[in-house]
Amino acid sequence: MNVLVIGGTRFFGKHLVNLLLSKGYQVTIATRGLSVDDLGDKVKRIIIERTHPESLEKAFDIIFDNLAYASNDVRYLLDIVNCDRYIMTSPAAVYNKHMDTKENEFDPVNKKLVWCNRRDFPYDEGKRQAE
Repeated sequence: MNVLVIGGTRFFGKHLVNLLLSKGYQVTIATRGLSVDDLGDKVKRIIIERTHPESLEKAFDIIFDNLAYASNDVRYLLDIVNCDRYIMTSPAAVYNKHMDTKENEFDPVNKKLVWCNRRDFPYDEGKRQAE
């Protein structure tokens, strides 16, 4: 299976890449080319700029997106890339945090969608719009 991991060189993305490799997936890491990794020839690498979707390859079975900061990040990507499954990860910043915060306290399906870029909202609201 051909998998694209956007943001696969740092934080939990690198752990995701290692897990996918251990399961036998063909992994491509998409980054801005700013971070170095130690994966050698185990993965394919592409350098992308989200606001220029033509920099993306066109087809993957699964896309794991660890770097969508706003709704337009998702739209630009999915307007050009063909995939069977798109999985976007979000941090706890999408929630109004309190003791015992539950995942279902944020309902992205019923939130009014605003097409936006990273600088249009503070980080937490941009991530909510991406969801």
